[in-house]
Amino acid sequence: MIYYIKTFVIIFLSFYCTIFSHPVHATISSFECKNNNKNIEVTIKFFTNDLEKALRNDRYHDLVIDSEKSMYKIDSLIFGYINKNLSLSIDRKERQLSWVGKEIENDITWCYLEIINIDNISSIKMENKLLLSVFDDQLNICHFYCGDKPETIMFHKEKYIGEIKY
Repeated sequence: MIYYIKTFVIIFLSFYCTIFSHPVHATISSFECKNNNKNIEVTIKFFTNDLEKALRNDRYHDLVIDSEKSMYKIDSLIFGYINKNLSLSIDRKERQLSWVGKEIENDITWCYLEIINIDNISSIKMENKLLLSVFDDQLNICHFYCGDKPETIMFHKEKYIGEIKY
């Protein structure tokens, strides 16, 4: 009898976990102000398959991010996608991101960007729509290391604009 109960519990839990499991859809970004060279270093962490899905939705149906034969094309596609879906205003002035590069580590793609020629910062306003059109449950977490203490803004489908004042 115990064998049947254990078997039932295992089958039930397997079935339950398969149906109701929920993948995490998130990006984590950090914005680190470098006062000595007046730049903001930007790092964005994507799950590679999520980023590929977003780029495939943008016309590139057979895209593979870690393909060596199209590495430079992929860098420009990723940078274009980020520029289209992430914008920053610093002290009410729109700022442009510059591409530095990317690294792929297992199932994570790290993108490195920078914003140059930044003086004293009193406010940062951001619009972050990364992957919001791809996943309904997408969460974009942005950490800012520019003032006396770190600040964090979380973006999602209903709230994709945020502001920090220093």
